[in-house]
Amino acid sequence: MAKEHSQVPKLIFKTQASIAKDALVLIFDLEGFSRFFSQPDVHEYVTKYLNRVFAAVSISIFGGKGFWSKNDMPPFLAPTHVKFLGDGALYIWSFNRGEKEKKKQSILYFINRLWHIKDDFGKLVDSCSEDVPVVGLPRKIRFGIASGSVHKIYYKYSARTEYIGYCINLASRLQGYCRDLGFIASARIDLRERDLTNHGYIKVVAKKLDGFPREVVIVDKDEFEDLPSKLSKELFDPV
Repeated sequence: MAKEHSQVPKLIFKTQASIAKDALVLIFDLEGFSRFFSQPDVHEYVTKYLNRVFAAVSISIFGGKGFWSKNDMPPFLAPTHVKFLGDGALYIWSFNRGEKEKKKQSILYFINRLWHIKDDFGKLVDSCSEDVPVVGLPRKIRFGIASGSVHKIYYKYSARTEYIGYCINLASRLQGYCRDLGFIASARIDLRERDLTNHGYIKVVAKKLDGFPREVVIVDKDEFEDLPSKLSKELFDPV
């Protein structure tokens, strides 16, 4: 028994983390995935569904023609770190000093792509019907995006690495904050006001975000205005 235990990777980190780097963080979640996965024999189909979802997100990152787009899209940036989260995924892009400032326009177009995936996600689910012949496929995807400093930490007994940072926690909170909104980004991604307006976004204050009091966030203007009045007043304030 002791021999078997010795082969299990140890979750022990080296004592020194990397220096801080500026980063863009994306976390997405598939609403209803646990319920979908609880069905009999779903293991035979779950990877086919996940592969369709990850292919769409990958196209938004690496370029190509997505189900929501008529034309091929140029690549964004290759992520520094990717991690499967069971019912979604974490993506991190880290930047050297001053590098992120030069990528603002690219970041704006990237979040547009994510919004379109969210808005047209039903098309992706419908395209799975032949390969995934079960009911209850998750029909909603939610994106949370944040920016800030991250540190890389290193496992002591393997070459694997992880990232820690305020903005990772923030992106996680944002994707689950308001289930009627499929896309919420922290205003810390620091995009120009006129660009946000031209692309249909507005800023509001998320006033009940766990651990992040009164966070200024970016949402789609039309989607936000379609929220029930009671819900929007409960969760958001004007900037």
